[in-house]
Amino acid sequence: MRLGILEAGRPPAPLDETHGYYPAMFADLLRAHLPEGSEIVDYPVIDNEFPDSVTDCDAWLITGSALGVYDAEPFIPRLLDFIRGAADAGVPMVGICFGHQAIAQALGGKAEKSDRGWGVGTHRYTFANVPDWLSDAVAPGTEFDTYVSHQDQVTVLPEGAQVLAGSDFCPNAMVAVGNKILTLQSHPEMPSAYVKDLYTFRRDRIGADVVDPGLTTVVETPRARDADRAAAWIGAFFTHALES
Repeated sequence: MRLGILEAGRPPAPLDETHGYYPAMFADLLRAHLPEGSEIVDYPVIDNEFPDSVTDCDAWLITGSALGVYDAEPFIPRLLDFIRGAADAGVPMVGICFGHQAIAQALGGKAEKSDRGWGVGTHRYTFANVPDWLSDAVAPGTEFDTYVSHQDQVTVLPEGAQVLAGSDFCPNAMVAVGNKILTLQSHPEMPSAYVKDLYTFRRDRIGADVVDPGLTTVVETPRARDADRAAAWIGAFFTHALES
């Protein structure tokens, strides 16, 4: 399997010097859950560097970003076109945070700033619907904890989308569109040490009243409590999507 990571954002400086970049975080998270011999390739679309074709890789993963899908950045309309092209071609895609929102926006849904404000810290989601490829691992009512850092949310789903999991704060937190697209609002890839530094870095922007309680929910383990479970689900999705 050749997985292309579409790098839509980067850690703020100087956190990038300490923690590295998002494609490496995803590679560390997912490698054990991808088929043996899989290749992971980074495409820095944030620099307007795109693959030549939506079929250059067997599957795509779109990272998070500090940007919103509505921002006037040159790469965003091009990324939305790429998403539509990949969807039309039936190439499997996973979107994380900004990627989750970009896929929804590209396919006819909507992402925007939520009236619920910033989500920070460990959030818990509950499965409402379970696709066949995930039924051996979870059931309706299963809960999982992962880190979040967002104020945008998917507020309108694309046609044919199904909510797999959500919460009162973020109802559309995990979404499937057919059997080729999976998106998550949360960040299973982010290490706990990076999350602590990121929240601290953004304290003035977000507000101490939100950040400080969020910091108390960051666990001492390398990643969020259920990050590896989420990685296994992503790996199962890619395997099923490529076989189907």
